[in-house]
Amino acid sequence: MCAVLSVSFVVPRAYAQMPDPRLMHGQAIPAGELAPGGVTVRVVRQMVGNNIAGVDVELHGTGEVRRATTGADGRAQFAGVTVGSRVHARAVVEGEQLESSPFDVPAAGGVRTILVAGLGLGSGGVATQPPPRIAAGDPARLSFGNNTRFAIEFQDDTIAVFYLLEIVNATGAPLGLATPLQITLPEGATGASALEGASPLVAVTGRQVTIAGPIPAGVTPVPLAYRLESWAAREEIAQVFPLDIAQLAVGVQRLTGLTVESAQASNIRDATLGGHAFLIASGPALAAGTPLRLTLAGLPYRNPWPRYLALALAAVVAGAGIWLARTPRSRDDNRRRTTLEARRAKGLAGLAALDADYRAGGIAEAAYQRQRAGLLADLERVYAELDAGGRPPDGGRGLAA
Repeated sequence: MCAVLSVSFVVPRAYAQMPDPRLMHGQAIPAGELAPGGVTVRVVRQMVGNNIAGVDVELHGTGEVRRATTGADGRAQFAGVTVGSRVHARAVVEGEQLESSPFDVPAAGGVRTILVAGLGLGSGGVATQPPPRIAAGDPARLSFGNNTRFAIEFQDDTIAVFYLLEIVNATGAPLGLATPLQITLPEGATGASALEGASPLVAVTGRQVTIAGPIPAGVTPVPLAYRLESWAAREEIAQVFPLDIAQLAVGVQRLTGLTVESAQASNIRDATLGGHAFLIASGPALAAGTPLRLTLAGLPYRNPWPRYLALALAAVVAGAGIWLARTPRSRDDNRRRTTLEARRAKGLAGLAALDADYRAGGIAEAAYQRQRAGLLADLERVYAELDAGGRPPDGGRGLAA
């Protein structure tokens, strides 16, 4: 199940993909929200989001050169540019001359473009100084901000865990790291990956998440996901983070009998988000290095031993089949009887596994009765053929496979 969550607790399956700023530099992007003749030029340093204010921007191609200055959002605004004219933008940042590709002003909507300084995409200027280096986890400079969220859902017999982390760098300039930030996911985590829209600074290998520097000014998205494929009726998830978390918020999909316990996020309430029931656990800030512990009680525990039994019996049956294939038989009825006995063993194993799953609460009553009736009918047919000496009473239709 993929829940749609509301603004009060946003758990997106994907962030908007963040393109490489080198590929964005100087490219025209249609902007239907702008009025006809509107042109916006954004100036950033090295990364999108690291806006530069106070830069004079020129727009050429309309006859007289038009000029505007970037605001706090790094944007210079031009209105009433002649529709159909072919223009290009220019700006100089610390001696580096930046220029966009020429583009046509459309009759409907406007155009946005971006100029990226500090990556050697312009001409002139001096080499950009590397950002200052800080120790990983310096709480005075980096933190996981207020929009950081955690979510737990139950999908296809697995527990899906989402870390929707947002690193906040409020210094106004990129920060290098003496060592990369590291997050080691809990024991049992499988299929770990960064979700779409994660910063290119994020790398995931096995249970290890690495976030390299420099960390740009503003917000760096680090959305992660992993699975837990086995669990007990009472399961604790513990996770240590390398930065302070400004505020804890954890959403857990609501199941009958499920409870959530956490000393750090002790304020727990029910919520309906996108038509789905959730438990929302919230709490104050969590210091870097302090484990976030969350206990899920009343989980739909599934005992693994019936599955192991069925696999073991299947292996025995397969081994017997191989042995029989290598052992010549003179009579067809002996071979037929051996096949029926192997099918009987497989059916009994399946019946035992189904009964155990039902006793553990892992299957609904109606589905259990339907599957059990089918297994019993197949077994009765196998027994009937065995009693008849291996000859199908009705030609073999419906024999348990």
